[in-house]
This record gives sequence, structure tokens and C-alpha cells, in this order.
Amino acid sequence: MIGLPLVRLRGIAAVVAFAGALTGAPALEAQENGRNAHWYMGNYSNEVIVWDEATEEVVDRIPVKRPISLRLDVSEDRSRLYVMDPFFETIEIIALPSKESVGEFTLSEGATRTWIRSYEVHPSQEWMAMFVQSRTKLADRYKIDEPTILRFDLTTYEVTDTIPWPDDESRRSANFRFSPDGDLLYMFTDDLIAVDSETYEEVDRWEISEPLEPGLGEMRLPFGRSPYQEEDGIYTGLFRMTDPLQNRRLMGIATVDLAGQDVEFHPIGPAEGVSFVLSPDGTKGYGLKSEIGHYEMWKFDLEGRRVAGRVTFAGRPRMALMPSADGTKLYVYNAGSTIDIYDEETFEFLRTVTLDADMTSVVVVPDPG
Repeated sequence: MIGLPLVRLRGIAAVVAFAGALTGAPALEAQENGRNAHWYMGNYSNEVIVWDEATEEVVDRIPVKRPISLRLDVSEDRSRLYVMDPFFETIEIIALPSKESVGEFTLSEGATRTWIRSYEVHPSQEWMAMFVQSRTKLADRYKIDEPTILRFDLTTYEVTDTIPWPDDESRRSANFRFSPDGDLLYMFTDDLIAVDSETYEEVDRWEISEPLEPGLGEMRLPFGRSPYQEEDGIYTGLFRMTDPLQNRRLMGIATVDLAGQDVEFHPIGPAEGVSFVLSPDGTKGYGLKSEIGHYEMWKFDLEGRRVAGRVTFAGRPRMALMPSADGTKLYVYNAGSTIDIYDEETFEFLRTVTLDADMTSVVVVPDPG
């Protein structure tokens, strides 16, 4: 077992003593770097819509074999798009940028249907780790199998191995990440467990379920994906924890080095239900707070470790937020067929783009360069 490196913690005194409320601050200046991105949108038809940020128009439509693309994922090198059907049974693979289907697969057969609950594609794109569960229709009932983690070959579309559960304890959910070189498969359980991607032997364990420092409460670390993630294996986002001295929930900004098991965090105030997405240059973050009849848009200054602004706006019950690739605009989308565009610096509403289909899933792919 590899020894765990010392976790670097900053701002601990502020964690246990901070009691001030969040305050607004002048917004940061917008970027104008000329970058662009394309959005791939699943919808309720047999196609994936391609929307261009620069022109704010649909520039392509990719035919898919099954209607209702419920989930879209893009490979780390952005050369493949994985399209999940609404029954969680079939995945179609689209080659980018040719936008052509290169195959599809399913594990369902006959009376046995297999749900693909989650998956992670190896950086080589030769195989994926897949969390599945099967059910078989019998004459008088359904037989539900135990959840299983499989190794699935993406060149032959065959299951080649079963990956053992950490600690031989099966679970009802499982999420994975590969190390950038593909040598390790990280499994998110109560703890973060790294196994060799070929032998499946445990190599390391990070006990993220335990307080990172004596006297601190349990902290949920951010491992969310962003199209503008700074580096492979580095994740920046909001964390929430309980101050054990004051018995209150706090919120802050954390940067997690997955491979190095290193955390740098800074508290910013009382915990609130705010989402988080990273800016293209990694210096800012944005979030939405959604309550019935009350919607707020937030901006976080990651360098100053503070809330840079928050405004109330006319939101919707279901929505997501994404910054533009050039850093000058904020997009509010999902669900529905509209994208509301706001100025990044002032939060001013600019316009609404209306598509001809309701979105089910969106993947943002920045253009190279």
C-alpha cells in the first residue's frame, strides 16, 4: 500500500471562526479571447443537435439510431461522443469531428434486460468500466441480479472481465474515474479507492469519509466535471461541511488533486444550495441557487476566494448554467428548448435563443486552440 501524503489544508481557523454573511463585490472584467465552443444536445428525436456559441445557431444535426438521447458523454480527448438511450440499455458511439456513428452495443438479450447505470471510458478508448444491473422476466415475476462492475471491450463489444467490488462489498451505485495515464481506476465509495486498471488490486485509499483535520467536520469534496477543467485529475468546486464547534453548515472553495490526495480549501460563508461550474480560464466559478419562486445567479472569485456577486433573476424550476468559451457570457439552459444569455460581467439579460427541440442532455466541447 502506498503511504498517503500529507493533506494540505488552509484557512482552518476561518472554518471554525467565520460567522459573517456572504457579501457582494464588483464583478470581474469579462474575457475577450476569441475562443469558441460547440454544444451537443440530446433531445426527443433521432438526432443530436450541434449548436455553435459564436453564431448562436444550430450548425449541424447528427443522426442517431434511437430516439431520445437521454445522456451524452464525451471522451477525454473529445474524439468520441457516447449516446445513451432512454432505457439505459444501449450506447451508440459517434466519431467527432466527422459526426458519424461508428457502432453501438447493448448487454440486453432475450428476456434479460441490463441497465447500464454508470460507466467510465479508459483514456485509450479501448475499454470501459461499466456498472450494470440485470433483470430477467420469468413467468410469474422478475428476477433482479446483484449490481456488477464489468470490463467492456470497445473494440469487440464484449464483456472481458468482472471487476471485483472494493472490500468485497457490493453497492447500489458506483462512480469511476481513470487516472490521466489510465493506470489507475478510482472508485468512489465511502472512501476513494484506487485500483490497478489491469489487475484490479487496490493500490491506494483516501479516506475522504473521515475529517481531513482533527476538529473539522466531514467534508464532501468536489469531483464535478467541467469542460474547462484546469488539469487532468485536478478538480475545483464548492465544498460543504459542518463546523463542529458552532454546529452550523459552512461552504467554501476547494481544489482537489485526485492523484496527489491533496486538498486546498477556503471557507467563504454559510452553506447555501448553489451549483458550481468553472470558468474557461479557471479564475472564476458560477452557480445557480434555485428555490420555488426564487432564483439567484452567483459568481465566485477563485483567486480572491470570495463571492464576487449574486443577483436575483427570472429563472426556472429546472435549469443549468454554463459560461461561454470566450468568458463574456453566461448561458442558462435546460430543460426546454431555450437558452437565456446573460452578460458575464453585469449579469444583464441579453437575449433568448429558441431551438426547435427540447433538450435532454448537453455536452459542451470547446474548440481546439
